[in-house]
Amino acid sequence: MNGLSLSTRRWPGRLGGVVRLLRPPNILIAMLGVAVGGLLAAGFNAFGALGGAARGRLLVAALSAALIGGAANSLNDVFDLDIDRVNRPGRPLPSGQVAVGTARAVWALASAVGLVLSVLLSPLHLALAAGSVVLLYAYCARLKRTVLVGNVLVALVVALALLYGGAAVGQPGPALVGSVFVFLTTLVGEIAKDIEDVTGNGAAGARTLPFVHGPEVAARVAALVLGMTLVLIPAPFLAFGYSGLYLLLVLAAAGFLLRALWLLLTPDPSMQAGRVSALVKTAMLFGLAALAFAHLPE
Repeated sequence: MNGLSLSTRRWPGRLGGVVRLLRPPNILIAMLGVAVGGLLAAGFNAFGALGGAARGRLLVAALSAALIGGAANSLNDVFDLDIDRVNRPGRPLPSGQVAVGTARAVWALASAVGLVLSVLLSPLHLALAAGSVVLLYAYCARLKRTVLVGNVLVALVVALALLYGGAAVGQPGPALVGSVFVFLTTLVGEIAKDIEDVTGNGAAGARTLPFVHGPEVAARVAALVLGMTLVLIPAPFLAFGYSGLYLLLVLAAAGFLLRALWLLLTPDPSMQAGRVSALVKTAMLFGLAALAFAHLPE
């Protein structure tokens, strides 16, 4: 009875550990990306005049993307176990809160359900979902430990969320503008994470950009990408007639990106990498909000 009681008490902690494996903030960003892709493709008709069927398709697309992204997060912790023992010992796997076998099962189940949901949408969605599962597995297993290749791959898969949503309610083409913004900001965030984790990555033999060429060089590469992003931010307003609300919100995003750029150019970017990552995520949320209201009538 005591053993049963102890096991019962452990279940909430284990369930909380599984939730942490999935990384809810990252899942939320993926779902927002899908929703914004739908808005860019069909405007607010994606939620209104197109009817319940379109809203249902967009919801299915968002759930599919969330499950596939959450599955990859879980698998990433399996392959990063040695790294996290150094960098993040409080994570569910190195702390013993969740078993490695459980994390693998979460990856398999979430990926499978995400793929099944993609079948309900279209062959294009199935191709995008299956390609994402394969690429994310390759990233976790090997490509994460390479110079820039893994960073670019993750940024690409995250950016595909907007096309995934756009294709659910119309043509994905209009979502390309948002995909470029998400790709660039995600790339900066991924490089910043590698700078932050350079000690643990090096101990595990991961030949990331900051490990091979140094945190300063990696920070300058990230700063270059950030500079490109800042230059491109006003382009949709100037070239495509996006609304004034888009400009207001995207300028707020630019403020966070400017702060991140300043921190990347400090003499010791390793000490600032965590703050850069947080600033870029905040900027991405403001950027997604700006894109959501891009075609709002003024």
